[in-house]
Amino acid sequence: MADRKVFTAALLTAVLLLAGAFELPRFFFFFELAKSTIYFGIALLVFYGEDRYGYVLGMVAPVLWFVVDMLVGTFFHDFRVLGDFVTGHSIAAFDTPVHALARLAAIGLIVASIQAWRKTVPERMVGKTFWAGLAVSLVYVGVLTGWYFSAFSAVTRVP
Repeated sequence: MADRKVFTAALLTAVLLLAGAFELPRFFFFFELAKSTIYFGIALLVFYGEDRYGYVLGMVAPVLWFVVDMLVGTFFHDFRVLGDFVTGHSIAAFDTPVHALARLAAIGLIVASIQAWRKTVPERMVGKTFWAGLAVSLVYVGVLTGWYFSAFSAVTRVP
């Protein structure tokens, strides 16, 4: 295993996303399951020695996830839910602080990936590996964003 911090942060992010999925209606459970696949993939890449690609995905995929969630409006909402939970205020039925914890683990993944890249990879940061990881991350986030908007519009549609 190349870098244990990256492996641990990726696995922790995936597990927290899955744990948060159990609090959601069944309709969004599979969406959260799909959202966690990239983090399991990062953990597997690092575990089996394809660390360069794991590090790039660990740097790029969470950032793109954060950008989309900021545009949608769920990024800051999840931290508000965590703050309400910590301070003892009541939270809505389908809100859970686990999503904010998953975001914090993803921030740790970004930091660990950057440190591991600088420490172990002799390649430049923006090279072929980066562009391949960016392409995979863009496709991943694009598919999930399309799925989110089609699912959200289907749930809120009034018959």
